[in-house]
This record gives sequence, structure tokens and C-alpha cells, in this order.
Amino acid sequence: MKFRLPLLLAGLFVSQFLHAQPVSSQALTTPSIQDQWQYSITPYVWALGVTGSISHNNRSTGQIKLTPGDLLSDIKMAAMVVAEGRSRRFGFYVDAMYGDLGKTSSKVVGRLDLNANTTAQLSMITLAPSYNLYDAKSLYVDGLVGARYLWLNATTKISVPAFDLSFKETSTQNVTAAVAGLKGRWNLGNSEYFVPFYVDVGGGQSSSFTSQAYLGIGRSFHWGDVSLVAKNVYYQYKPNKNNVDMNLFGAAIAVTFKF
Repeated sequence: MKFRLPLLLAGLFVSQFLHAQPVSSQALTTPSIQDQWQYSITPYVWALGVTGSISHNNRSTGQIKLTPGDLLSDIKMAAMVVAEGRSRRFGFYVDAMYGDLGKTSSKVVGRLDLNANTTAQLSMITLAPSYNLYDAKSLYVDGLVGARYLWLNATTKISVPAFDLSFKETSTQNVTAAVAGLKGRWNLGNSEYFVPFYVDVGGGQSSSFTSQAYLGIGRSFHWGDVSLVAKNVYYQYKPNKNNVDMNLFGAAIAVTFKF
């Protein structure tokens, strides 16, 4: 039952590929360089898995490993969207997501006699101005330099079944990191199909390191694009008494509307 949503979305994606009206063979799937501003908005669904660890006060209290199926059953709310704009060679890129996970099983490192549950709320936004580095019919590449902001609120409740005791630790993290990277798309011949790609790396306060990347396949239509990508976001953050090591990965289905 919990895999019904991914299967439904995958079916919608395939249906769009097979039956929707593509752009004409003369139309370019790459964004054209024009004087006036061009915009796009891309809501997407990310069937992500999560692995990582959360430490409180220099003590490693919990490890998280969630599959896409786990998240679909535990998630309370999620919102994900990309917005872009460009005029001539200049533009901007925004990728924002929010997730509210319900109670998920975790474990206490080195203690099999303890039970643990972790709840987490996550917000992440990447904001960057961009500049077109290469523009041709078959390929365009933009460079970007900007920032990624992460807000993570996690609570781990640890219980001792043998003594009917429990306690909890809460950690709220706010991390800003500078990022630099490349994004673009490669058109497959003269067809309406293309390969979207994105990669960035960065770092910032408290020895943080972050990276984001995706690669996939897409198809252009007269109203916009539909694409399926494999996406990964990694974040490591080590302030004085807390540590977050988080890896988010999985397939994403995106629909882009252009105006």
C-alpha cells in the first residue's frame, strides 16, 4: 500500500512521455537567450531515502536509515519546488524543500538494550544567481554561485524497557553554506528528449560541507517539461556540541511550467 504513490507517479510520468503532445521538431528544448525575462516553476516529488546520524552534546545517540517506503508511511507534510528566471545570460535559481517526519524508529549507538524514536522537521533552500557559460542547440551550461540554508529540528526519545524509563534530546540546527556549481541540459539529437544535470559543492560555518547533484532524462512539450532524475543531497555539520551527518537520495519526478 505504501508504494502506491510512487507507482502512480511513475505511471503518470510514462503516460506523459507516451501520449502528450511534444514540441515541434524545429523548436529548441534549450532555454533561449532573450532580452526579456523568462521564468519557470518546477514542483517535484522526491521519493527519497535518508541515512545519517545525529549527535547531542558530543554523544552519538541516534542513527537514521529510512527507505522511500518508510518516509511515505511516516511523513506528515512535504513541499518541494524549483524556480528559475533568466534574461540574456543572467538568471537565478531557487530550490526549496520542507519535510515533516513523524515518529521513526532509530537506534542508540552501541546499546541494543535501548529503544529510540526520532522525529524531525527539515527545511532546505538553495538560492543562487547564475550566468550562462555555454549556449548551443545541443547543450547549454550555467554556472552558479550562491548559498544553501538548512534548518533541522530533531528530537530523539530514548527508552529503557527493562526499567520503564525514558528521556529525550532535542537539537535545532541552522546552517548556511556557500555553494558553487554547474547546471544545464544536453539535448538528444533533434528530438524533444534531453538530459538535465546539476552539481554543486560548498561549505561554511562550523566546518560544514554540502553537495547536491542530479542527473536524469526529460521530454519537452509545448507547455514545459517532464523529467525523471536521480537526486542526492549531502550535508555534514559539526558545531561545538552537536553533529549532523545526513545523506538524502532517491528518484524525483518533476513537471516544469514555463512562462
